[in-house]
Amino acid sequence: MTRSRGFTLIEVLVASVILAILAVMAHRGVADTRIAVDRVREHMTRVRDVQRAVTLMTADFRLLAPRPVRELVGDGYRPALLRDPNAVTLVELTRAGWPNTAGTARGTDQRVTYALEDRKLIRRHWNVTDPTLATEPVSRELLDDVERVEIRYMNAGREWQTQWPPLGAPPQSALYMRPVAIEFTVVLSDYGEIRRLVEVPG
Repeated sequence: MTRSRGFTLIEVLVASVILAILAVMAHRGVADTRIAVDRVREHMTRVRDVQRAVTLMTADFRLLAPRPVRELVGDGYRPALLRDPNAVTLVELTRAGWPNTAGTARGTDQRVTYALEDRKLIRRHWNVTDPTLATEPVSRELLDDVERVEIRYMNAGREWQTQWPPLGAPPQSALYMRPVAIEFTVVLSDYGEIRRLVEVPG
């Protein structure tokens, strides 16, 4: 009679240790893969946000309309494009081509401002072209982790200006004046400097 031989305790322990090591390695590999996937997803989201913001700013400047708007208070007018170094906003403008697919009672011109607040690039627009103090703007955060935004404007003499309308422009003409081109630079903490040059038609 021969007896069947089973596994010894040492063999079982060794096998258990090997399985445990393989399980730990597999779990670590899955965890690393998840971390890598999350990082790629975050990177792609950031890239989409940057592309969307740059595309929107480019469209706003390219569709710049020679349409001044009424002052919030009083009977005066604000220029179609306004960059006041003393203002908290980066730029204020009227853009054309605002789609009205819902057929609401409004025009296709849109008053827009850009501002940098707490390292966030904010775009605001009004649902009416001539807003009043009672008209609340619609705010949208385009980007975060923004270090600075610089915008300059090329006049008819091909000279760059940092404010608009240019100094010395006739008051009445200044309301409608548009630059030949606009260059904007957005500096991000992660991607560095992004610069675009936009030709203003007409």
